[in-house]
Amino acid sequence: MNLRYFILIFLLFSVSVFAQNPKKLYKNGNKLIETNQFEEAIFQYSKAIDINSQYSDAYIARAKAYEKTDKLELAAKDYAKAAELNPKIVDYYFLAGKTYYKIKDYNNALKYLSETVILDKNHFQAYQYKSFAHIKLGQYKNAIVTIDNALDIKPSFLGYYAKAIAYDSLQSYPLAIENYKKAIELKPESRKAYFAITKVYTKSGNFQKALEYANISVRKFPNAPEVYKNRSVVYYNLGQYPNAINDLSKLETLTNDPQQILFIRGIYYFKYKLFQNAKSDFTQFIALSHDNYYALYWRARCNEEILENSAAAKDYKTYIYLCKQNNNTATTNYKDAEKRLYKLNKEDVSPVIIIDTPQIIKPDYIAVVNNAKVITIAGKINDKSDIEYLKINNEDVKLNNNKFLYTINIEDVALITITASDVYHNTTVAEYKIAYVEDTPPVVNILSPYADDNNEIYLNSNDNNLFVEGFVKDNSKIKDIFIDSVRATFNNTELNPHFTASVNIKNRNTITVKVVDLYNNTTVAVYTLNKEGILISKNNPMGKTWVVFIENSNYNTLASLEGPQKDVNLIKSTFSEYEIHNFIHKKDMTKEEMNHFFSIELRDLVKKNNVNSLVIWYAGHGKYINKTGYWIPVDAKRDDEFSYFSINALKADIQIFNSFLTHILVVTDACESGSAFYLATRSANKQPECDDANATQFKSAQVFSSTGYELAADNSMFTRIFAKTLQYNENACIPIETIVNKVTETMAQEQKQKPKFGKIKGLDDENGTFFFIKK
Repeated sequence: MNLRYFILIFLLFSVSVFAQNPKKLYKNGNKLIETNQFEEAIFQYSKAIDINSQYSDAYIARAKAYEKTDKLELAAKDYAKAAELNPKIVDYYFLAGKTYYKIKDYNNALKYLSETVILDKNHFQAYQYKSFAHIKLGQYKNAIVTIDNALDIKPSFLGYYAKAIAYDSLQSYPLAIENYKKAIELKPESRKAYFAITKVYTKSGNFQKALEYANISVRKFPNAPEVYKNRSVVYYNLGQYPNAINDLSKLETLTNDPQQILFIRGIYYFKYKLFQNAKSDFTQFIALSHDNYYALYWRARCNEEILENSAAAKDYKTYIYLCKQNNNTATTNYKDAEKRLYKLNKEDVSPVIIIDTPQIIKPDYIAVVNNAKVITIAGKINDKSDIEYLKINNEDVKLNNNKFLYTINIEDVALITITASDVYHNTTVAEYKIAYVEDTPPVVNILSPYADDNNEIYLNSNDNNLFVEGFVKDNSKIKDIFIDSVRATFNNTELNPHFTASVNIKNRNTITVKVVDLYNNTTVAVYTLNKEGILISKNNPMGKTWVVFIENSNYNTLASLEGPQKDVNLIKSTFSEYEIHNFIHKKDMTKEEMNHFFSIELRDLVKKNNVNSLVIWYAGHGKYINKTGYWIPVDAKRDDEFSYFSINALKADIQIFNSFLTHILVVTDACESGSAFYLATRSANKQPECDDANATQFKSAQVFSSTGYELAADNSMFTRIFAKTLQYNENACIPIETIVNKVTETMAQEQKQKPKFGKIKGLDDENGTFFFIKK
């Protein structure tokens, strides 16, 4: 029994202690307020509210502390909560409404201020704030009713001023003026009341009264910029342009913002026929405010008046273009600008019709291939003025930047008529008869050096200049033969001519032969330069070595990168000093392109070309999700794993042709590559030698990643150190392990990142390694 009694006493004591905690915290907050420790006080009030969510005094105290720290949104919510807890306390509603007004939440302000005046019909301040909220929401009639309630309690400057604003907004100018006058009677020193009544008299068309109050404003407030701005408008409406200009010039001395003065003063100068002065102001305005293109119209008007027609036409044209860009073509100035530009540009030169295709083989004959039923005519119209219409055989043809492309049926047509007319009705008519010609493209044959049926040229010399000899078969004479950018030597007067050319093939893997006959039948043949014969003669233990670059920079939804292009160019340039027999450079690949390339295209290339050693270098965005590494295609969707390219899929693709390779090295310079690609971390401490037959002849499948799970920088130190290690290598060869050690050591010191090096899981690896052999 004694034990139960003890427990009961303990519980009662605990409840009593805890019941006092909110009040104690509230008092602590009040003490902190006395020493201006508002944040600490807020913390105490918040703890009190956490314990007792109905503690209205704590809400009010915290709201006032929030106001002291400029957290007005939180203050408003606390006042509103206090009002909710104490629905009969007027001040809580008023404080909530006033604070919501301060944060421009006018709807909530109206809600709580309305409750205030319901509880206290004589709450003058609540009526005032409520009327202001109505005005802010454009509820001017409601504002007037509310203001009248306030004015019934007591007349006030703000009451009459707000009522005037409401009537002004409703365009009830006499009532607005009446209330502005009452406001002035109560507060004669009010600038804004004098400024407002001047503007209302101006809007109502009573310019003499407007001038009377403008002059009073100038006398009472001689250093206030707005008085001169307001009076200048009055003078302008009275036609007193010199006085209007003088006031704006005075305003210019009182403000640091000439932009608001220049355009208006330019209009005043223009009306006063001081066109050069007006042009000067408009020009300064345009220089300060490029977006305000409407000043171009007025400067053009000035240029017209001073007979600078070329400058006027340029301004009108720019103004019209910008109006169209901004969907602002319905204005009077826009229509006037079009009329004025038309008159300024009027000329009497007829358009010139130029036909690009088909070929014009005589002055009045157009070449058409045999048996053609339709032809596409492409060309352009040259003219100083805009083209009003283009017709081909009386059919309207659309123009795009004065260029045209039109398909016409020529069955039973003997004559093609093209008519072009400009906006000034200058017209050109061109007529062409049809001449039927053959349409067989030329056939190219390379005699020297040897080229097989697959357009592969086999080279046996390291000479950078390649002499090419061949002949062309065609039914017509040949107009042009180009090998890359070099025009070949041939006789254009004979059929099936021989040709020769010498082209530079340094760092080139292909040459392109383009042949065009007299009727523009064209053949473009691309020949691959096979340098295997050159390489076989050299001592290269790695065999035929290819490098594949995947450079993804320009992403659709992810941030684009500048680094991959620079990094690939750096590595490619560095590799040119080593025995790399072919580069494949893929840029900005989509997921579909990456899948097709690795699963089909690269497989076929490796098999067909007997590649022994392969480097795959990836530079771009990467991702690691659920223990799987991804390379990010350029069409990938943000946070959509399905749209990424899995490097596990890369492994599966490599496995298909891995049996044809001795060495494969994957270098991934991507952020968050992940470790799922690795079988195990491989030691790079042992440095193989070039003459180590085991290292070069036994298979290797290796991967070197820039950061693993860490984020790689767009400006890649990984690539830079990789390249420098190759560049400063003085030996005949360098194993990947040496590069790995140097890159890892440097990045650990500079970026606190650790690249990953290891075997590729699932691929044959016999502890061989990848060497880069110097040329």
